[in-house]
Amino acid sequence: MKTARSAIVQLAAVSIIGTVVAFTFNAFSVNGINPLRKTVDVPVVENGEAPAEIDAIRRITLEEFRAFRDGGGIVIDARTPDEYEAGHVPGAVLLDYFEMGYYLEEVLALLTPGDEVAIYCTSFDCEDSELLARELYAMGYHHLLVYRGGFMEWETSGLDIERGM
Repeated sequence: MKTARSAIVQLAAVSIIGTVVAFTFNAFSVNGINPLRKTVDVPVVENGEAPAEIDAIRRITLEEFRAFRDGGGIVIDARTPDEYEAGHVPGAVLLDYFEMGYYLEEVLALLTPGDEVAIYCTSFDCEDSELLARELYAMGYHHLLVYRGGFMEWETSGLDIERGM
């Protein structure tokens, strides 16, 4: 009986200490999350599915993305630094969704809330670009385009890529 009670007390102590350490790390981490943050519910639509004046994140095709980029639009790569360095859409700015805290200040300095911004990640299966768009939307950037085909479709279409940081 004493052994079971001792094990339960030790388990509770380890759980409490682990929780305190985790919350402390999160509070001081550049990528920490605010567990009390209110999430923003924003519709995501295919381009042309809703009138332009409707506030929504718009998914765009390769052709639309290419025209946007070729027209001098701001493009954000939501992938990791290693993926970005191995190859990215020319002119794209790195903003790794999972390490946003390291890049956010530098990228936001390039943007104004009225800017139209296109975001991509790896491929159709990757949700990082849409997740990043939701984060930027919550920060007041409401003219967001998400290119779902991502770098994989861009590259396999034979379009130019840049390498390096």
